[in-house]
Amino acid sequence: MLAWKSGDWQIDALMPIYLPTGDYQQGRLGNPSLNYSTYDPIVGVTYSNKKSGFNAMLHTGCAMNTENSDTHYQSGSVLHFDAGLQLIFPLGSGYMTVGAEGFYFDQATGDSGSGAVLGDFKGMTSGLGPVLGYIQPLGTQSLAVEFKWLTELDTKNRLEGDYLWLRMAYKF
Repeated sequence: MLAWKSGDWQIDALMPIYLPTGDYQQGRLGNPSLNYSTYDPIVGVTYSNKKSGFNAMLHTGCAMNTENSDTHYQSGSVLHFDAGLQLIFPLGSGYMTVGAEGFYFDQATGDSGSGAVLGDFKGMTSGLGPVLGYIQPLGTQSLAVEFKWLTELDTKNRLEGDYLWLRMAYKF
């Protein structure tokens, strides 16, 4: 990840790469690997005002998948956008965070390969929901806990449901 900061603004770029790990067998009910790679360049901008505690962020990327060599199926590329607004304020000996996040995923290219028996099967989903967190400073270290509940608002050709996230991070 590369990031540039100027005042309250930060611009970042990152290149997550997801590689197949574990054994893959076609027809097995559960596989520890998807048997393909994904390259997902992402750029984003964040605004953080320490005086007011207001934060806003927007990130966009394009996840590009390679073909699963065992099933001869290649999932199409997905454009994705993630945005969030957050307010941070003192509470006790730490800081409470309250906000909302939203997401939009749209499969820009169709699935392909001889294994794509349902055609291009383009998927799409979007969602929105609350985010709550707490940051506890511990000297030069800190502990952060965050809970998200993102409800899908619109879904096409994907499993539908809510996303619940619990994240804990210890900065040392």
